[in-house]
Amino acid sequence: MTNRLKPAFQLFLAAVMAAVLFIAFGNDANAKSLSFTASDDAWMWGTTFMGSSATSLSVYGSQDKKAYLKFTAGGAGTIQDAILKVTCVTGGTATVGAYAGTGNTTWTESNLAWNNQPAVGTLLDSKNTTFVAGTTYSFRVNALVTANGTYSVILKAAAGSEVAFASKEGANAPQLIVSDGTSPVSSEGPSLAGYTLYKDYSFGTSRNVNSLASLSTNFNAYGIAGTTVINNEWQRYQPINATNHALTANSLDLTAVANLGGVYDGGISSGQITTKETFYPSNGKTYVFQLRAKIPNGVGTWPAFWMYSPGGTGSTASEIDIFEFFNSPTQNHYDWTGYDHGSGVGDNYYNIMTNQWVWHPGTDFSADYHTYSLVWKEGEIQKWVDGTMVKGSNFAWFGPAPQVLINLAIGGSPNSNPTAATFPAKFSLDYFRVYVKN
Repeated sequence: MTNRLKPAFQLFLAAVMAAVLFIAFGNDANAKSLSFTASDDAWMWGTTFMGSSATSLSVYGSQDKKAYLKFTAGGAGTIQDAILKVTCVTGGTATVGAYAGTGNTTWTESNLAWNNQPAVGTLLDSKNTTFVAGTTYSFRVNALVTANGTYSVILKAAAGSEVAFASKEGANAPQLIVSDGTSPVSSEGPSLAGYTLYKDYSFGTSRNVNSLASLSTNFNAYGIAGTTVINNEWQRYQPINATNHALTANSLDLTAVANLGGVYDGGISSGQITTKETFYPSNGKTYVFQLRAKIPNGVGTWPAFWMYSPGGTGSTASEIDIFEFFNSPTQNHYDWTGYDHGSGVGDNYYNIMTNQWVWHPGTDFSADYHTYSLVWKEGEIQKWVDGTMVKGSNFAWFGPAPQVLINLAIGGSPNSNPTAATFPAKFSLDYFRVYVKN
């Protein structure tokens, strides 16, 4: 994210063209998570009962094909978080939503019919993506699953091609995973077995970071550069305020607005949050840093999630960019970038990137929330997007332990200049969490 990016991306341009008050100061997560397999599942084609396949459940919007899943959660205390996990059997590009099933919960996969099927209720979560066979997808259903009991969830498509998910008779049965107490559920990403939740910042007026005062208690508005402009960027970061750090019920929207004079260099205000704590995986620790967020889609936007030393004696060029998205002539909201800096950067031992800088999986990352993770142990880092590890690298950090920064930059090198249509630009943060394993 710093100006040390510029030489690498100049080369790229030439070569490619191609986030009462519950403040989580560091909750110890010793509570358990519980997993439940679907007790019944089936699918309907309009009003026709199609049964429960031995392998899959079809979802197709244009033909009104819907999948019905029933779970009974028991043995949990206060349920804080709940995730539905389903595995794709037949892929396709579609918008699939998980809806609350209302009414009857006594249906079974052998007697589901037009006159007893649960009604399609509130949309709980959705994914607009290219579903890939063999990949597991997660839908947040915590708005429905709030206590022990029996629940119906309906998978229904709003658009796109037909997609099929594994039934409970298949190899990858649908799972409902709930958190008992203070330990949230990781929706997607690397395995968190053996990890303790060290920091939990869930953003929104109905959540634990629920006010600007809470945000200020946990984060600074300025990072390593303070108010200094880096990378020839057009925005000027502001103190924590309601315009640039807008809290909704379930998100923190880092927002860029052309309210400092207009659409020119210096005429734009924007939001940034920086951890007050620094992190380094010493003494055999491994950290997982995880952000669930939805990026903006606008010319000149530059959302980033990264780590850098706070400055001072011994600071070096070491930097970990967990992700960046540029919106320029050569990159946009389809192109994840995770570049690293400093003399400690080593070889990649795993890499599915499209080229040296970019992973282009064909996903519009601005269309929905995604989970971005960094696994860091001494000498090694891994970067994940949802359930996919994008790259693993040998990496040595030099200098003071880094802060974590989450920000929305505008313009700058190597980005495009914004236009009036860019604003307001919103980088929406669901949660930022830190897990640790000793």
